[in-house]
Amino acid sequence: MSRLRHRELLLSLKASTVEACFSVPMLNLTIPSYPFVITFAVAALGWGSTAVGLMAALPHLCNLVQPVLATWLRQRMALHPIMVLTFIFTALPWGFVSALPFLPPSTHDLTFALILGVATLANSLGGVSWSAAIGELVPPRISSRFFSRRNLAFGFWTLLTVSIASQIAERGRNSLVVYGWIFAAAGLARLAGLVFLWRMKFPDSVMKPGVEPPAWAELWVPLRDRNYLKLAAFIGLWGLLLNLGQPFYPMFLLQVVQRPVGDVGWLTALAGIGGLLTLPGWGKLCDRFGVKPVLYVCSLAWAIVGLLSWTAAGNRWWFHLVGTYLFIGGTTAGFQLCQFHLMLKLAPANRAPYVAVFLALTSSLTAIGPILGGALLRLLPDQLGSVLGQEIRDYHVLFALSMFGCLVSVHLLDLVHEAEAHPPETVWRTMRSMRAFNPVLIAQSAAQLILTPVGLVALARQSVRTLRKQARQITDVGDDLVESTTEAIRPTRRDPPEKESP
Repeated sequence: MSRLRHRELLLSLKASTVEACFSVPMLNLTIPSYPFVITFAVAALGWGSTAVGLMAALPHLCNLVQPVLATWLRQRMALHPIMVLTFIFTALPWGFVSALPFLPPSTHDLTFALILGVATLANSLGGVSWSAAIGELVPPRISSRFFSRRNLAFGFWTLLTVSIASQIAERGRNSLVVYGWIFAAAGLARLAGLVFLWRMKFPDSVMKPGVEPPAWAELWVPLRDRNYLKLAAFIGLWGLLLNLGQPFYPMFLLQVVQRPVGDVGWLTALAGIGGLLTLPGWGKLCDRFGVKPVLYVCSLAWAIVGLLSWTAAGNRWWFHLVGTYLFIGGTTAGFQLCQFHLMLKLAPANRAPYVAVFLALTSSLTAIGPILGGALLRLLPDQLGSVLGQEIRDYHVLFALSMFGCLVSVHLLDLVHEAEAHPPETVWRTMRSMRAFNPVLIAQSAAQLILTPVGLVALARQSVRTLRKQARQITDVGDDLVESTTEAIRPTRRDPPEKESP
């Protein structure tokens, strides 16, 4: 029975990675605070800064109300059926975007807002149930390595998908028809990921309702955990300050730097490459030094580089943003990995209410950021002078406030306690000798991926070969896909789960 449980674990971890290879690229095309949706709203629908700010705040507003909805659902069904329902309602609304060209122009904004609302709320509920379920599935001692390699696997497909979608949108001259087909294809990809979710085996705590339905009092338990609240306070404040400026990066590139949609897509792809090249290193650092010091290093590096680069960008100087997106992509990947892992690590066995409350608390702060940023852009003068021939715009003031605030807020992380955490200085020293963080090697690898077809061909060659072999059996595509792209689950074969004592 232990071997059977071991095999089921391996197959479930592999299916989880395959599901992400379909679902995460779709989410990167449809989350309201991400660049692709923002470029659609600005370039195709003509939305301004206020509307973009509200749209970017929508995921966080949904996270704010989801604890009550999630608890209500868990009183009636198990986590697994909740995940299935949210997968469906996250995917299906995006098919209706393809109907926008056939509707009166006066209804486009309202229709798209309804699509955003339904899909984003479903994704928020699904994120809570998925986080709780995956926390029950993955053994704690391999979680850092597993999630880093899982992120590496879906990161390649996200990079490819966002790049191709941006180029298609630009060649289609940002028409509603082209965007409609892109969003419809993204919804189908999410449904394809549902196939592999069905193949996963979860513990009974995920598959079956509890003997006693979760009580509303569960939501108060995390509020008495001071250490958990300190982590939520840091993540929430960081999110507020970061989202004060980040959702408006695409608008700045389109309107001030005057770059086409395709260039915004390529810069976003560079951020994905930065994550791909550094994720294995972040996972090793977390296993060796703990999650908190790695999160500290990611946050500090992100804020310093962002402050210097975005305040210097404009219609005259913008080429340095190529390196900025590459660097920030790496720190973003590390930040997201550490945030998720530390959230689960500090939560007790009953993770669902902790995850729900964590998202609600952090989102209640983060949602303020883009709304406040949009309001500041409306209040500030468009131009505030020039320096060395470079115009100083309202965007520069906003970006400077955002990044400087993030830099100051990093010190709140000192208040969070993690038993295995080492001093951040040890992380800095180790990073200097790690291949994954060598700037010369990162730049060389990124240039190979962007400027030559060799890098992408090397990553995709085995995947295409296996796709051809398994075309007749769609349920087997994912296993070979993961094995041949990044071998994401291979380390778990060297770390089998501990056998249960009889």
